Parts: sequence; structure tokens; C-alpha cells
Amino acid sequence: MSELLGTYEKARQKDQAALQKLKDRIVQLDLENKTLAVAASGHATVGLALEGGCLDANVLRDKVEKLTELARVAAEHAPSLVGDVEALCPAEPPKDTESRDGEKATLAYYQQELKQLKEEFERYKVRAQVVLKNKSAKDGNLARELEESQERLVELKEKYISLRLSCEVEVKQHQEQLEAKRREVALLQQLHRQELERCLSEGREKALRLEEEMHKQRDRALAVLMEKDQELQQLRVLAVPFGLQAPKAATGPVSGGSGSAHSDSGVGDDALEHLTLPLPTPNEPTFLLYTEQLARKEVEILALKKQKHQLEMEVHQLQEKLLEEGEKHQEEVSLLQGHIQKTFRDRSREGANLEYLKNIFYRFLTLTDLLARQQTLTAILTILHFSPEERQAVLSHVGGSSSWWLSGKR
Repeated sequence: MSELLGTYEKARQKDQAALQKLKDRIVQLDLENKTLAVAASGHATVGLALEGGCLDANVLRDKVEKLTELARVAAEHAPSLVGDVEALCPAEPPKDTESRDGEKATLAYYQQELKQLKEEFERYKVRAQVVLKNKSAKDGNLARELEESQERLVELKEKYISLRLSCEVEVKQHQEQLEAKRREVALLQQLHRQELERCLSEGREKALRLEEEMHKQRDRALAVLMEKDQELQQLRVLAVPFGLQAPKAATGPVSGGSGSAHSDSGVGDDALEHLTLPLPTPNEPTFLLYTEQLARKEVEILALKKQKHQLEMEVHQLQEKLLEEGEKHQEEVSLLQGHIQKTFRDRSREGANLEYLKNIFYRFLTLTDLLARQQTLTAILTILHFSPEERQAVLSHVGGSSSWWLSGKR
């Protein structure tokens, strides 16, 4: 578009330069025309004076000198007439001859000179008329060229204005499309931020819930460990008296059952030994709790890292999904625009199709000839694109009068 505007601008400047040259040429030709007109009027005055019968030698000499001067002035503006001016200005006669021949010779000489001057003047007048005619023809050509140049300049101005208007319209449409795309991008960014904030909030909520569950689990574990410690303390308290009474029961005599009593005391010692050996030290429950808490925290940290990685993967998937949806939306917009343009074209053709169908249907209703009605019906079926099922339904509905349908169909 910029190159086209630059080309038109160069052409316009070139036309303006040509117009200026033509104007200068017209001014120059007008000046030459005025000079020739003045010279022609001077020569006409001289001719009238000569025809009046003034034959004085001094007067004739003055007239000849004046006419010669005018011819030289005209020759300065018309270089093509230099030869005529030189022919009109012969060398002056020698003064010795004038003095010798006297007044009569001078008079005869100037009469002869006047006659030659009249002839030269007539030839000059003819040539001046030819020059004026050529000048008028050139002026006409220049005027036509000037008019054509002005018309061309007007056409170029109109074309420039139309191109400028179309360029402004296209720029405005492009700006509107760009603004629409910016709004669409801003909307997609806002939706993406909202989705990202929602995912982050859900992740934080899940992390808080997991932390609460971890604290609850730790409290439950501490409560269970405290209960176990209390039970162990109670078992220790109960195990001490049994450990002291066992030897007394083993030394006491029992008649008729000493073997069984000995075996019972051995079992009691084993049970007491089983109860007293695994009793931990006072610092052992705290160490077990600390180890269990560390293991649980490591498991929870691994789970949180895994969940964080999963959330990051979901965020990347959502971003890719948003990009795909944006591209899909742009494709749908382009398809809808094409569909809208096609709908406009179909609407413009719809009137002509309906008019044609109306004319055919009107002819079908007004015809009385069976063959013509069959041909018209075939045309209607072709235009309306009847399917085979629809034709079969019509045939079944018509019944016995389907022979004309089939013949028309053939």
C-alpha cells in the first residue's frame, strides 16, 4: 500500500512539473503573440501612410528606419524571421551617389526601396499569419494537453482519496480485530489465573487437612503409647509380689503331689521371667515415639512431594488445555465467519431461486397438458432434490395414478 501511494505521489509531482512547464510556455507564447501583434499594427500603419502618397525622401527614410527597427524587434522574439529582417535591412546607399545623382536619384532610389519594402512586407505578413496560425494550433494542442493533464490529475486525486479511505477502513478493521484478540487473550489469562488459584487453594486445603490428620494421628499415637506405658507400669507393680512368693511356694512340703507342685512352680517362674525380661527402660518409649514420628514425617513428606508434583503436572496439563482451547476457539471463530459469509451469499441467491421455483410451480398449476405437467414436475423434483424415500412415499400416497409419475420420471 505504501509503495502504491509513493507511486501516485511521484506521478502527481511529475504532472505538476509538466503543468508548470506548460504554463511557462503559454506565457512565453502570449508575449510573442503580443509582440507580433504590435509589429503587425506598426506595419499596417506604415503601409497606410505610404499608400497615402507621402513621397518625401526624408519622410520615407524615417519610415524605412522605423520599419527596420520594428522588424528587428520582431526578429528578436521570432528567431525564424532573422533572414527576413536581414532582407528588409539592406545596406545604406553611399552618400557619394546621393550627392551625385541629386534629388531625383534619391527619390527614385527610395521609391524602388519602398516598392521592395512593400513586397517584403507582404511576404512578411503572409509568414506572420502562418506563424500565428501555427502558434494558435500549438496553443490549442497545449490547451488540450493541459485539459487532459488536469483531468488526469483529478482522476489521480479521486483514486488517491479512494485508496486512502479504503486504507483507513482496513486499518480500522485491523485495529478492531487486534483489540478483540487482546480482549480474548486477557479473558483467557484471567481464566487461567482463576484456574491456577483454584488449584493452588485446593492444594493448600489438602495440605492443611493432611497436616491436621498428621497431628491427630500423632496425638492418638501418644495416647496409645501413654496407655501402654501405664499398663507396663501396672504389670511391673503386679509382677514384683509374684516374683517374691514363688520360692516360698516351691519349698513348702505337699503330701501326695510333690511332682505336680514342682512342675507348677517351674511354669510360674517361666511366666514371671517372660514378664520381667522385655520390660523397657524408662527412656525407651520416648525413643520409639521419636523414631515412629520421624518415619511418619518422612512418609508424609514423600506424599506431599508426590502430591506437589502431581499438582504441577495438573497445572501444566491445564495450561496445555487452555492453549488447545484457545486455538480451537480461533478455528471455530474462523469457521463461523466463513459460515456467516456463506449464509449472506446464500441469502443473496435465495431470492432468485425462490422466484425461479415460483415460476415453475405456477406453470405446473396452470398447465393442462399431461406431458407438459410431467416435465414440469420432473423439473420441480430436480430443483427440490427429492430423496428416493420421499418419492416412494409420494408414489404410495398417489396409488393408482402413479403411471404418469413414472413416465414423467423416465
